[in-house]
Amino acid sequence: MEFIGEFLGVFLELPIDSNFTYKVIVEDCETIIPHEIFRLALLLPAAICTLLLAFTSTRINVKTGLLNGRPGLIFPMDVLKRSHRFSYAAAFGTLARLCADIVFNSKYAFTYTGPTYLKVFIALISMLIYGMGYFPLFAGITASSPLGYFVATMFTWCFAAEFFANSFCRQNFDYSYVILILWVLPELLCYLYLSISLPARFVLSIVRPRKKSKLAVDFESSDDLYESIRKSYQGFHVTKLFKKPPPPTPPAEGLKDKILSLLKSLSQKIFYKRKQGFRYSARMISVMAVGFILLYEVTFYLFMLLFQYFQYLEEGIIVQLIAIGIDFQPGEPESITILRDGLNLSYYFVIAFRGCFLTSLLIAFAINAVFLLHYMTSYRNNLLSLYKGQAQHLTARTEKSNASLVVGSMRYAGYQVGYIGWGFFIQFLLLLIFSMTIATVVTLWGYLEDFIIAQIMVLWPVALTSLVLNFAQLLLSKFLFLQEHGNILSMDNRRLFFVVTYFMFFYNIFIGIFSCLMRILKSIVLGALFLPRLDHSTLPRKFQQLDPGFDAYCGFMHVESTHTNPVAMVFISILQAESLTSLKRNKINDINVLPFDEKQEMLARRKRKAIWKWSLAYTLVNNPEISLQRRLVLAKERNENVKEIFLSHSAPFPEAVPPPKFALNDAYMQEEKL
Repeated sequence: MEFIGEFLGVFLELPIDSNFTYKVIVEDCETIIPHEIFRLALLLPAAICTLLLAFTSTRINVKTGLLNGRPGLIFPMDVLKRSHRFSYAAAFGTLARLCADIVFNSKYAFTYTGPTYLKVFIALISMLIYGMGYFPLFAGITASSPLGYFVATMFTWCFAAEFFANSFCRQNFDYSYVILILWVLPELLCYLYLSISLPARFVLSIVRPRKKSKLAVDFESSDDLYESIRKSYQGFHVTKLFKKPPPPTPPAEGLKDKILSLLKSLSQKIFYKRKQGFRYSARMISVMAVGFILLYEVTFYLFMLLFQYFQYLEEGIIVQLIAIGIDFQPGEPESITILRDGLNLSYYFVIAFRGCFLTSLLIAFAINAVFLLHYMTSYRNNLLSLYKGQAQHLTARTEKSNASLVVGSMRYAGYQVGYIGWGFFIQFLLLLIFSMTIATVVTLWGYLEDFIIAQIMVLWPVALTSLVLNFAQLLLSKFLFLQEHGNILSMDNRRLFFVVTYFMFFYNIFIGIFSCLMRILKSIVLGALFLPRLDHSTLPRKFQQLDPGFDAYCGFMHVESTHTNPVAMVFISILQAESLTSLKRNKINDINVLPFDEKQEMLARRKRKAIWKWSLAYTLVNNPEISLQRRLVLAKERNENVKEIFLSHSAPFPEAVPPPKFALNDAYMQEEKL
């Protein structure tokens, strides 16, 4: 900030006496806990806590017999689940300022003064250090165990202490600490939420320990597994599919009800419309939280900074005007008069540009904040469409490999935060250029009036002619060249149509020049407007795969829909619940079985096996596609020729000879006879 203060001092250093002191009181205070020392000192405790959490997990595939399968591989966040959403969002919210420093300041975890070409590797090492420092916090939340909550609580309090010490240090601000609290309010709320909720969960996990479920759905606290499936988000979604959709809302009758209904529909279109029963994923909530906090804190900081700098500029000009005299004095030197006119013009520019800077900043923030809500709505609509097998807006899965989809899913979160930051900055610059142009024209209207009017007199016939010709072509097409006033695409008066088309060729060349300029302007505006939104590509349909942001979003959505489909999750959970219930039942039967009942138990086992085989046969005969898929899987296991099996089943059943069907009751009767 020192160079800005020096620049303002040089700008206001006029050749007259003045008592004005060039002091800009917006400066960083002395850091109590240095950033680099804190990040490096956190590595050893983070590594120890990560190792402790790893011993609470067991390995699944690699050397499970060694040390009873411990330590296992732990992960910081299950990106495919919807549990602990707000805890993850708050934890990522505490990273917002660090993300802002990475995006805008390229902040590293340690000081580097070596060659420039090695800075890329220093940045990679810094990202690894940042990730390792926050790893125990996320891994503790994911573990959902007493040790996990304890580790997460300790690291939360550690980060909170560093945040409070460096954010509320004593400095020479000329505004109160209330403004400082408002600046860091979202981050402060995230720290408060984690500092209170995590210790509470730690106590509850000790007082009322809960056994982890092995179900695919988001488990609810219930002793009945099937009831847990019904209460889960996926179970609610599947239950809703079997219900009859509610009737449409009747239209409003009274004037008051119509106005309220119109306002409600407008607010839902502009801002957000809630869909009952839908639950956003933990990663989506976390990304939106980081994006909003990043926008809020950067906007607040720039607003206070710009407001104060323009205030000092205004005060400096006023002091100079008072020193030389605000009003014209008879007999004063011509240099003083020229200086006074320059100061007055500078004063008007400072007032105008202050409004331009602050207004552009607030509008850019409002646009991106509303876009975050629109982005969540778009995510919900696209995900529900993918659940139904529809992907019109996204790149089809057949056009991309599975590996590229997974890579896009991994890139998505980081890309989204970076695009939000740079999109906000570019929108602010474009709005600033536009508003400053208008402010300059208004301020210098007395000097530019004749020039602007002359240009308007030259250009208005072009714009008017373009509008008239376009409107005339539309009217002729609808009422003269199409049948039934344009309701059907069938030509009428063809000879006249050919004549008009011939002459319009020359006119449209003239109109095309103006249309091309409008196309360029629209591309710039819409490209800058939708730059932060990864759900809309800034490239044409055939070139969307060249858009890295949209490509990452498509990969994220396809991976999300494939692994979180509620119907599939409920079906898998029912199978898991059936398996767990049968295992529990068998354990009870094994305890109560007597030696002389072994023969009866063997017969019961054979009976169950026969029932399963007949049920499998019934399912495969009535579902040829499933039968084909099963044969392909078995062929791969037996190393058979898969191509021959596929070709032998490629032809559908003839219509005259339908596939045979078995009745399940007949299968049971046949089994009883056996």
